[in-house]
Amino acid sequence: MLHGVPTGFFFYRGKRLGRATGWHGLGQLETTVAAAREKIRVANAAGSATHGEKSGKSSAD
Repeated sequence: MLHGVPTGFFFYRGKRLGRATGWHGLGQLETTVAAAREKIRVANAAGSATHGEKSGKSSAD
């Protein structure tokens, strides 16, 4: 018998944002995805501030 643990990795522009291992329910998965999206939002905001760019769109969507 072979057992496995589901694992998901979250990447954005080649940078690893996090991972989810096992299945702890939909709530935990939603929390993990929200945290990854927040990291993307912060990275985009920092990049926009550095380059003097402003955008009305969110790259997390």
